[in-house]
Amino acid sequence: MNLHYKKLWWLLALSLLIISCISFMDDISIGGFKLKKAPIKETLTTKYLTEEQKEAEKQERLALAQAKEIVKEEPIDSTPQSFLIFGDSMSENIALRLAAYARQNGHEIHTVNWDSSGTRIWASSDTLDYFIKKYNPTFLFVTLGSNESFARNVDSYRPYVRKILSKIGDRHFVWIGPPSFKEEHGFNDMLLEELPAGTFFRASGLELQRRKDKVHPTVEAAAYEIDSLVRWMRHSAHPILMDLPSDSLSRTRISNTGITYLKAQH
Repeated sequence: MNLHYKKLWWLLALSLLIISCISFMDDISIGGFKLKKAPIKETLTTKYLTEEQKEAEKQERLALAQAKEIVKEEPIDSTPQSFLIFGDSMSENIALRLAAYARQNGHEIHTVNWDSSGTRIWASSDTLDYFIKKYNPTFLFVTLGSNESFARNVDSYRPYVRKILSKIGDRHFVWIGPPSFKEEHGFNDMLLEELPAGTFFRASGLELQRRKDKVHPTVEAAAYEIDSLVRWMRHSAHPILMDLPSDSLSRTRISNTGITYLKAQH
């Protein structure tokens, strides 16, 4: 091998060594831009698992998540709350029924409806930070997952869920799971595993009437969903005063929800 090729190989080896070292370092920013690192660290440190081992680990995670849901009964917080409901297009009808509960129990309500959005969009933008700062809510209702719940690579959404949780911080919240209308691949189980005990309401098991699009629950079905949620909240991580509204569903209007509509992203 002549000297020219030896130098080339040494240069390639040195480049690979530098790239590998960088992959183990913290994020690097230059001029406000974050460098995207090669996934060498993950490749080298990720252990190989057979399909049987992966399934066993999955079942173990799920069992631990289900066990943590057994929470002790907490006293009901009767202080007036400031609600922030945010999420995808499911949030509109959910907000209608929650607005009735808010009116009955002295809470205020704000809603941000972002059609076609999902955990990735909310985690990657400053939208949630903006509305938390604007409304300073004491209790949040998350309605995300309907546009992602049929994905097969559910583990890829874990970082987005964790990022959203970091944005919520120590504020009280409930994540209303997507009301799935066909077979999913573990998205709700992933949410159960990632969310703190008593903060995840699984709506996928409810039998809900759908609109003509066969996706979105009707107004009445969404009201039934929220009534089920409220019964569950008595045993959640932070129960709040949610007495049943005395007036009919028809009395509630979209204007009562304090709703903000954001432009869909495609």
